[in-house]
Amino acid sequence: MKKHLFGMALMTCLMVLGGIASAQTIDEIQVYDAAGAPASPYAGQTVTVTGIIVEKNQYSSGSHSLQGATGGITIYQSGTSVALGDEVSVTATVGDYSGEIQLGSPVFSVLSSGNDYNNPTEMTISEILHGVGGETGYENVGLLASTIGEVVQKSGSHFYIADAGDTLYVYIDSTTLIDTSAVEVGDTYKVTSPIVNYTGGVIEMKPRFQTDLVENPGGDTLPTISGVTCANWTPLANQAIVVNAVIADDNGVSGANLYYRDSDGEGNTGAWMSVAMSNTAGDNWSGTIPSPHSMDLVEFYLDATDTGAQTVTFPGDAPTGFVTVAVGFTPIYDLQYAHPDSNNQDCAYNGKYLNIRGVVTAGTGQVGAVSKFIVQEPEMNPDTRSYAFGAVLVYEGSAGNTVYQGDLVEIGGMGDDYYGLSEMIPHNASAVSLVDFGQDLPAASRVSGDVLLDDMQSDGDGAMGEAWESVWVKTFPSQVVNDADFATYGEFSVADNLPDTLLIAPAVELSYVPTLGEVITVEGYMDYAYGEFRVVPLADEFIIQTGLSDALDTPTVAVAGGFKGIAPNPFNPATKISFVLNKDAMVQLNVYNIRGEKVRTLVQDNLPQSEYTLTWDGKNDAGQSVSSGAYFARLRIGSEVMQVRKMSLVK
Repeated sequence: MKKHLFGMALMTCLMVLGGIASAQTIDEIQVYDAAGAPASPYAGQTVTVTGIIVEKNQYSSGSHSLQGATGGITIYQSGTSVALGDEVSVTATVGDYSGEIQLGSPVFSVLSSGNDYNNPTEMTISEILHGVGGETGYENVGLLASTIGEVVQKSGSHFYIADAGDTLYVYIDSTTLIDTSAVEVGDTYKVTSPIVNYTGGVIEMKPRFQTDLVENPGGDTLPTISGVTCANWTPLANQAIVVNAVIADDNGVSGANLYYRDSDGEGNTGAWMSVAMSNTAGDNWSGTIPSPHSMDLVEFYLDATDTGAQTVTFPGDAPTGFVTVAVGFTPIYDLQYAHPDSNNQDCAYNGKYLNIRGVVTAGTGQVGAVSKFIVQEPEMNPDTRSYAFGAVLVYEGSAGNTVYQGDLVEIGGMGDDYYGLSEMIPHNASAVSLVDFGQDLPAASRVSGDVLLDDMQSDGDGAMGEAWESVWVKTFPSQVVNDADFATYGEFSVADNLPDTLLIAPAVELSYVPTLGEVITVEGYMDYAYGEFRVVPLADEFIIQTGLSDALDTPTVAVAGGFKGIAPNPFNPATKISFVLNKDAMVQLNVYNIRGEKVRTLVQDNLPQSEYTLTWDGKNDAGQSVSSGAYFARLRIGSEVMQVRKMSLVK
């Protein structure tokens, strides 16, 4: 199976015994039945394979394609540090998704880096669809291959190529940013990609990069323009914009140009102007759009000509199509605002280009995916003296950034609304720029549950949960009223004014366990999913037991104890943390940094009722002195008390 395609010896196989990972060839794992349904003999088992990463995050924030000695296979895992060209050993579980066999929950070990990740097997369309030597085409799934055909049909960005009566679908995933506007029926193209099995039974090609599509491969090929990016995606009016691109051709590129104009986004534009681009090294080219910029937007496109006098543009339909860069910064308040009485609650910049600047309040990995994070305005809106409409979810599909709480970032991109949740969509990973780190988080906005839950227009109160989307908020003292979903989903509900109940959906697994009737305050960011507003705390320290709200007719909750004080604060080099314990109980006192990482455990033990004072000497658990900054002491007493106090170490 597939051995004829590579001419390489099969790897030594170890049978799976007692659940231990076994070394298998990809060919032995990648098995489908005659109808194209997954039929791997290793389904559900843990295996180990080796190969080169030939695709990473081109299709999604967790996609990987591995090319081994006997074929290729898909791997899914968000947040990995492997790179294109890495040779890796992967231990993972065999499963399938949408009819295609893939490896899940992988553990990567990098064997070498910088390998060729664009070395496809050349095949005819017939060989891709029907196999070679009596095999089925499904034996080719996962293989990095290239084939040549004539474009016979086009639908949107996707098209079909044909050769000797066989027709193959070429699917263009939107996350790849591949531009097919120049592809026309009658053109001849060479297509390179992993072979995929869409929904089990339909074999397709799925290109990774713009360079995976080559027109007229039998003669002098057209130049390709890819990797178009700006050195600064968030320019001010007085700053030039440097545009970089990768321009390649089989015989050579004779020149390239950068065309640009100012625009207000409403149809009013300046005239197209141009500058010659320079070849900086290899296939890398660069051009500069001069300042000043007289309008809110700058639009640009590129052309390139090869030594055979063939010219292409980027985008392929330029100048009808072009790339848009916003000039200057728009307050997040303006991006997010929607009038409470409007039937359309989409953000004001839905579908429009803009640049924003803000503090990260929930970093990558804290918002459900490594491709997402949240930024908020550092200061209240001076017009409303509030953080309402002051935060936004950022979705950067390639997962090319890692940002943390307290990072100050600048982002260029487009506003969007996705199933009722407003988002900022960066141009690409390079359009997220780190300006500074260690910033103080905006103070949590204290908002009542009935306001956070309010998604009704025209009710006359002018208050809506929409205003608090993605904002860092804190509830009023609220009673736990429903914990039925906690064991399964980690979620529970609270109320500060019955019958309105607010869903609490922690971002991580908590040590805190909700108890019906207890009163807590919850701090976190506001989310909107499945038609429901919810508060998302990021760690245990954001759930604090508190006194009883006047609005609740519930019994008083016994107080087991709590903090008495922290002094000195700010401090250097040490501070004393005092607390009282009103009954014998299990006590935990930890110190965390601003990123939510545990720095020091001061006590974790069963203690008798008493008053205690512990000293933190500004060192971590390894005995190393920590840097200046904000730290948090978190006190937990059994399941009844969870309190957090801020400390400042100043050196």
